[in-house]
Amino acid sequence: MNFMRRFLVLVGFLGALAAAPAASAEVVTSQDHVGRPITFDVRAGNVDVEWYAEQLRGAAHGDEIQRVTFLLVSPAELRQICGSGAAGCYSRSGEPRITIAAGRSAEVSHTLLHEYGHHVDYARGVAAASREPNGSATWWEARGIAQLLAEGKVSHTYSLGWERAIGEIFAEDYAQLHLETPFRIGWLDPPTEAVRAALEKDLENVPATPTPAAPKPPVVITRSGTLRTSTSLAIPFELLGPGRRVTFTAKIRSAGARVRMELRCSDGRRGGRLLAGRTRSATIDLRELGPARCTAMVRGIGNAAAAFSLRVRLALERPGL
Repeated sequence: MNFMRRFLVLVGFLGALAAAPAASAEVVTSQDHVGRPITFDVRAGNVDVEWYAEQLRGAAHGDEIQRVTFLLVSPAELRQICGSGAAGCYSRSGEPRITIAAGRSAEVSHTLLHEYGHHVDYARGVAAASREPNGSATWWEARGIAQLLAEGKVSHTYSLGWERAIGEIFAEDYAQLHLETPFRIGWLDPPTEAVRAALEKDLENVPATPTPAAPKPPVVITRSGTLRTSTSLAIPFELLGPGRRVTFTAKIRSAGARVRMELRCSDGRRGGRLLAGRTRSATIDLRELGPARCTAMVRGIGNAAAAFSLRVRLALERPGL
């Protein structure tokens, strides 16, 4: 699978080129502080390879640094490889490769470490989230990614946009761990000290191996409010793998109100109940679900306003999945 990561920024003049010894159209190998090789494929002229190497030496990394090639290119070639508007990109189709523009600036530093964050993501796994990209295990917990996934706020893909892709959030957090540059995920706060500490923990004693799956507490989503005639409330969420159980409970408190509750999943499983008269509370319980995208919904029926509350519980029924 090819993960081409893009910063949605304009590619302009990327700083003054280095005055250090030049390297052009050749493979240059440097080393990190413990002697691991760092490989650069230099396709632009007048490039100070050691400037890039020093950025990487100072960043948290492990053996994975010797399993990626850094392709240093002109802005024109960058656009050809990564696409228009990209400041850099990461590919793991075949041999992992990070493509960066030749030049020295704060933006190039940020892009270099952001793209390397994708490589760190690829090198580490989160066993509880079998689908990549998924960052690293302690970071995943500290950022509350499972909850954000359940609420439909983030995705493993770019279906919700660049800044809601889990891989991009992790890569930005990785860059923020090392640089004081603007955080480019607009809807989410920059990493807190707790998130930074979690990421640092994951980067200790590298290379890391996927964390063994451990029993996870259920994810619970609650909502309450009032439904008017023909109005509805929908809660989308994602089930990452098989063996999931979803328990959807709804209650109404208004006499004479009528509410339809439904639970639908993309794998074809669904359930529905009508709350009216003496039936003011009901539960839809579906097991052996996933992977799937699901939606829990309540909809007002009739003329009476319906005060309601609901609870969606997402649980893993079969450990190890």
